[in-house]
Amino acid sequence: MKTNTFTHINQNQVRHTYKILGDLQIHVTVTNNPFQLPLDTLFSMAARMNKKRAFLFVSKVLGKHIPVPAHVSLLSGAALALLFDQEVNGVQSPLFAQVIAGLVDARQAKSAYEQLMAAKLTLPRPVTFIGFAETATALGHSMYEVFEAGAQYVHTTRELLVDFESYVNFEEEHSHAMAHRCYADYPVSGDETIVLVDDEITTGKTALNIIRDMHIQHPRPIYYVASLLDWRTQEDQQRFADVEQELGIKIKTLSLIKGELEVEGGPVLDVQAGLPNTSLATQLEVLDLTNHFATVQRTSQDSAGVLNPAPYLQSTGRFGIQSAENPALSAQITHVAELLRAKRSGGNTLCLGTGEFMYLPMRIAAEMGEDVYYQSTTRSPIHPHEQPPYAIRDAHSFQSPDDPAILNFLYNTTLQPYADVFVFFERSMPPERLASLVEVLQNIGVPRVYMVFFATVYGKPILPPERMGSYAPEDVVFLLKNLQHVQLEKALEEREEAIQSGVHYSEMLPVEYQPTPAYLQLFHETLKFSAEKVALATGIVAELILQKRGPEVVLVSLARAGTPIGILIKRYLAHVYGITVPHYSISIIRGKGIDVNALRYMLQNHPNGQLQFVDGWTGKGAIRKVLIEACAEFASAYGVSLSDDLAVLADPGCCSDTYGTREDFLIPSACLNSTVSGLMSRTILRSDLIGPDDFHGAKYYEEWLSEDVSNLFIETIAQHFPHVADEAKKRAERQAQALVPPNWQGLQDIQQIQQHFGIADINLVKPGVGETTRVLLRRVPWKILVDRMDNPNLHHILLLAADRQVPVEVFPGLTYSCCGLIKPLKGDTP
Repeated sequence: MKTNTFTHINQNQVRHTYKILGDLQIHVTVTNNPFQLPLDTLFSMAARMNKKRAFLFVSKVLGKHIPVPAHVSLLSGAALALLFDQEVNGVQSPLFAQVIAGLVDARQAKSAYEQLMAAKLTLPRPVTFIGFAETATALGHSMYEVFEAGAQYVHTTRELLVDFESYVNFEEEHSHAMAHRCYADYPVSGDETIVLVDDEITTGKTALNIIRDMHIQHPRPIYYVASLLDWRTQEDQQRFADVEQELGIKIKTLSLIKGELEVEGGPVLDVQAGLPNTSLATQLEVLDLTNHFATVQRTSQDSAGVLNPAPYLQSTGRFGIQSAENPALSAQITHVAELLRAKRSGGNTLCLGTGEFMYLPMRIAAEMGEDVYYQSTTRSPIHPHEQPPYAIRDAHSFQSPDDPAILNFLYNTTLQPYADVFVFFERSMPPERLASLVEVLQNIGVPRVYMVFFATVYGKPILPPERMGSYAPEDVVFLLKNLQHVQLEKALEEREEAIQSGVHYSEMLPVEYQPTPAYLQLFHETLKFSAEKVALATGIVAELILQKRGPEVVLVSLARAGTPIGILIKRYLAHVYGITVPHYSISIIRGKGIDVNALRYMLQNHPNGQLQFVDGWTGKGAIRKVLIEACAEFASAYGVSLSDDLAVLADPGCCSDTYGTREDFLIPSACLNSTVSGLMSRTILRSDLIGPDDFHGAKYYEEWLSEDVSNLFIETIAQHFPHVADEAKKRAERQAQALVPPNWQGLQDIQQIQQHFGIADINLVKPGVGETTRVLLRRVPWKILVDRMDNPNLHHILLLAADRQVPVEVFPGLTYSCCGLIKPLKGDTP
């Protein structure tokens, strides 16, 4: 690409030719350059993915599409402030030369900015500056901030607020995002001067649209339009004159460069740019800086109608800001910059604003030390091209965290090495919406990325988890930290001794039982035999959940026995009612509690969701008790009341309100370990592996994919849903009307067993088919108690007991089908 050939037209005009890509080229004739700025100081060229306008002036001073020193960006607004100052006061500021020198030479930018901010400019009358979203939100703010008093600033926004009325609405005609709104806590009357600020005027239609809208409400005699670049044609300028005559007003334009454009060639349709190899591992860290800036409670709505109740910052300009507020804001910015500066590891640092949230990140970046660059994500789609001096050399696209239907872009992040990247978010959003951006950030070759949030709900945002497990992602999301490369397994006898010596069971894993061919055959036979029964129990539970929670339910299965049950309930609701509900699988651990980070993550993603906890079955009700305590503790800590209702397929312990049956029958998934549970281990909670911002952990046994029957289990049962749905609805209705509350009868049985066998520790007694199966697979069993030897639910229990040479005894009067007793390893066996 060749660029910036030029010819003199006359003494005052120079024609520049920019060859962009293919046959696309732009001829620029400069007609006014009040500061005599070199054009290559202000912009370079790129091809835009827009049929309305196939090219883009990529600003080298704005801090939007490409990284620039933050003080240079701040000076671009200051330069416009100097032009306006000269226009209204009639004299040129003595700091004029320093500001222009700082724009041209980044090494002088900081000194020039600090001198101007120390001196400040004065206004002869009140002025309201209005910056256009999204590109000029920081430009307008940095223009406004130069004036000492009598100024206020507000920027337009693409965002729709459901609880606040916009006082100005207009369209931007050549933009990908056309609608502008303007929300301000400070009313705009007809008394103050209005200055509209944009990075570039191409036709001027955007400015005229807002002038018309404002003039209807609050007429005034004069409007100013300030921009870095002004490319209006003679026809466009005549349109301004026509509006002036029509409304009886004056419209004065100010710009660093004014000229005319001539375009040759068509739009660039297909350009690919190779990206550098960025295999360097990236460490992500979330920083929650809530309470460092004042907030205002507003609720936004995205294009799909999804609401976000997270507060906005008060002083961004979105809701208006006045000169009197600037000193306090500057002090807050300095404090935050000091906090973030301490996080830097040395070398180049990139500070990244997001969307319209540009000015505060830019100011913070300016105070974070040397070698700090600033840019922002953008909605502008630009063709990348590898060859210099083309402006955009690399490009990444991702879904907007604010609205997944909108594509955002990040450019030129790999042209120089960065030690750190700080990504700034005004407010939190559902964490799952960060996944697309996180994927980009993990592939730009930066060792450490900080994601900085200034206004949050439910505490520090939790980053999306790594995908785990053999289930389809649409079936379940495991909110677990992957520990698959950590050696955690211990032999059963060694693990049992450690547990009974005081080591918590969640700090290690049992060696996974490898089933014999006979046992696997029993699993398949049991699955075939009981599939319809399991499907019916699933349907009953699903119907009850829907009655209680409604379509906003969020299924929360307790890993790992609850995971396949949660998937079945999700599948049933989709088949019978056509609704797709979220399903997460999280950790809950006896003696340690529930994963609070997982709860926060779900609430951050589904603030209006109704959480429903799900497990496979109940034993003596230990996990139900942990859940009750955990929900009470969460309500105390976060002020959010969660239902501690635990939905299970089988409730032989009579300790759940929502169940499919209270029969102690065999759920086939209880027969196996990870190979029927998405290849996931039991959950792990150990302080050397799980940090304060992590989910609880688990291992993903990916190496056993060839033996996995997790999805076979789901599909086999789900195929019965059409046949059982009517019966499930009837039984669920009868069960809901009967209202038989839990009586914890199973716990009374356990106490009798303890007394009969002289077992002091209740945790050594594991009642029910599911829990007895676990004893035989994971623990060191002493004996198995059964209600009767011919119970059809016990075939796999008897087979496992024989395989491990564990005695089986009939114990008359059991509420459960069976009960497993763990061998005490200290003292004599009872």
